[in-house]
Amino acid sequence: MGDKKFNEFIKNSKKQLSILSTYFQSLHYIEGSSEICIKIVDDEEIRSLNKNFRGKNKITDVISFGDINFSGDIAITESYVVKNGKYSSQSFFMLMVHGMLHLFKFSHYDKNNRETMRMLENICMINLGLKATHET
Repeated sequence: MGDKKFNEFIKNSKKQLSILSTYFQSLHYIEGSSEICIKIVDDEEIRSLNKNFRGKNKITDVISFGDINFSGDIAITESYVVKNGKYSSQSFFMLMVHGMLHLFKFSHYDKNNRETMRMLENICMINLGLKATHET
């Protein structure tokens, strides 16, 4: 879709981004700071990342690459966040929150961890003024 539409979307989302930053600072329990880079990628780039780093040759919605300080990169697939030619706040922030939780070592690969991660995602989405993503 191009950088111009994304930049406009980000500009209009500053309040939500500030809330999100505060939320994740509360999870950051080590000294120092974390830096997170968000990249919007196309289907082929996410497929390549998924294949190279996870051994799965398929398109996925989001992938996170973190370090021990909870810093890292998050790749979000554009086709999952663009609806009718516009960025969807609901989809974008859900995938961003999901990716950030992975940077903070949360997982959804077993029932207990999945429930915790979904609860944190819902809390964050509600605090952003968006719909909870998961049924409770």
